[in-house]
Amino acid sequence: MTAEDDRLSKLESDVRILKDKDEIWRLISRYARAMDEEIDKELAAIFTDDVAFETKPWSGGEQIGRDYVIKAFKSYQRRFGNRKRFIVNELIDISGPDSASAWSNWLVLHANDGDSYAGWGSYDWECRRVDDEWLFSKMVITVDCMTTLEKGWGDAASLVAKYPDMKTR
Repeated sequence: MTAEDDRLSKLESDVRILKDKDEIWRLISRYARAMDEEIDKELAAIFTDDVAFETKPWSGGEQIGRDYVIKAFKSYQRRFGNRKRFIVNELIDISGPDSASAWSNWLVLHANDGDSYAGWGSYDWECRRVDDEWLFSKMVITVDCMTTLEKGWGDAASLVAKYPDMKTR
């Protein structure tokens, strides 16, 4: 193998990794849109049959199966309307030719029975390539906060302390 062959092989590998990361980033975006816009067919299409799923601290442990995940998300969609989720700070690592992991923060705004809610936390995903398509094989949603407007999340003055004065020495 020549130096040129090595260089070409490295470039091809790097392009494959970048393409895989882009496809997983798009998978994450497909999840957000399917959840917020209730696109049931899309939601079902992004999970493996044997997906492991957990919502901390609410689910009481890991559950297995696409049917369970879809049922849990449909329950959430019935409970909360006017959903908008924002997924940021994505970290995507390709761990093998058909496996990857991802992590991100999330913020969601939604309503229930006349109350506005804001919540935030993180997602942990494991992804698997199935029939040349990336799917979620594991999803852990960690809820750090879920609160109502009445509790004060919308009042920045009460949430952000005054910036400390500089002390002279």
